[in-house]
Amino acid sequence: MADRVYAVVLVGGKGKRLKPLSNAKVPKAFLSVTRDRKTMFRRTLDRIDRLVPERNIVVVANRSHAKLVKRDLPHINKDNLILEAVSRNTAPAIAWATSVIEGRDKNALMAVFPTDQYITEEENFLEPVKRGIEFIKKNPSAIVVLGVRPRYPSTHFGYIKVGDNLVAKVQKFVEKPNRKNAEKYLKDGSYLWNTGAFIFKAGTMLKLIKKFAPKIYCSIAPGKNICANHKRAPDISIDYAVIEKYGNIYCVKAEYEWHDLGGFESLIKVLTHEGRKFRLRGGKVVSIL
Repeated sequence: MADRVYAVVLVGGKGKRLKPLSNAKVPKAFLSVTRDRKTMFRRTLDRIDRLVPERNIVVVANRSHAKLVKRDLPHINKDNLILEAVSRNTAPAIAWATSVIEGRDKNALMAVFPTDQYITEEENFLEPVKRGIEFIKKNPSAIVVLGVRPRYPSTHFGYIKVGDNLVAKVQKFVEKPNRKNAEKYLKDGSYLWNTGAFIFKAGTMLKLIKKFAPKIYCSIAPGKNICANHKRAPDISIDYAVIEKYGNIYCVKAEYEWHDLGGFESLIKVLTHEGRKFRLRGGKVVSIL
């Protein structure tokens, strides 16, 4: 059964919110922010290495970043590297990866991970992911999201309201809140940070994309030129395109240190925690030493 679990790593685009540190040539996934000086992409691979064999790791990246991917993952099979001519957000990227994986194994399970995240306490990360995989094996029509218990009232992250169980039905998704609501969510205890990691059966996701995002489904339909059609696919996240429209969503609760490096505030916290020196200009990190 382990061979039927695939990990999809989303490299992402240019990281516009971290300009000029992150740019078109070197997006944030290939920045080194930790004391071991590994890129965030390589650290993501290291985390999932204990979940799936390397042959089951599929990477979605922009075509211009192929060399950077291969630098950190030199033995990647060419069939496991999906290269976008134009970055099109998470919904088209996940759809393309799902069609590739489902084409290999109709019973494949997928765990999707972004790369722009700082995660410590590795065991605390692995166990919830394994729990989510086991849940999908028993409930193949469901989708699992990974939620982390908030450690402070952040206005920069999306939230998930859930029930009491370790794997709980999602009651609602909440966009980035204002300070007052963030403090309320922290005190409430039933709201988690949405980490943007998903676990599902490949066949289930394809059916949902066909139902809720038909334009994206058309771009990956059998017999179509996916590379050409991907350029014209809607630029939309999987959350908006599918997840928030589907009723059978569950959340695995996790507790580990987590930062989404979407802005300079989070980046500075991580660099300081890791003891990395950096240069600031106008409140922005312009270089990491």
